[in-house]
Amino acid sequence: MFTQIKPGPSSPGPGQAASLAEALKAGDQSDPIDLLLSCHTRIRHFTGIAVKLTQPGAPAGEVRSAAGAVYRYYSQALPLHEADENESVYPRLKAALAGAGDEDPLAAANQAMVDQHRTIDRTVAALLPKWQAAAADAGAAAATAAEARELEDAWRDHLALEERLIFPALRDRLSVEDRRGIRLEMQARRQPAR
Repeated sequence: MFTQIKPGPSSPGPGQAASLAEALKAGDQSDPIDLLLSCHTRIRHFTGIAVKLTQPGAPAGEVRSAAGAVYRYYSQALPLHEADENESVYPRLKAALAGAGDEDPLAAANQAMVDQHRTIDRTVAALLPKWQAAAADAGAAAATAAEARELEDAWRDHLALEERLIFPALRDRLSVEDRRGIRLEMQARRQPAR
């Protein structure tokens, strides 16, 4: 089935919470970088499903179900992850790199992270109504093919940048208090509205 999430190297293992929201709700004290990496596993998973939706021959019911799952992920969970990076990671890393100058590769990577989110957001915005349509009519999935591959390519570059440069810098350049603050902000974003 398209939507079954299989644990990858950065996703929770047996006995751990199945989602970031569940982990944070349960008071998980994990390092925020591990939690962000878990989000990356989900991004890769749901993007892979988005690409597979366009392949001919899948049963219509599975296509509709998978399209609905991709739509829910990208409309609900992804904005939270992006806020984690834009509102919690970016400003702290920028402050830690103050004085490094625009030529510093890490400062440039931090800015590129935010800039790439804008590009990805435009592609996602174009795909959301198409995924929603495919959740109702499996035949509509074919209309997502080019953009889904474009999204997959954008994620490949973006996630590699974060995993190669940004996340290691969070461990090396941020204090324990800063990392704790990131985790607490991630938790607050996932609290139900009151």
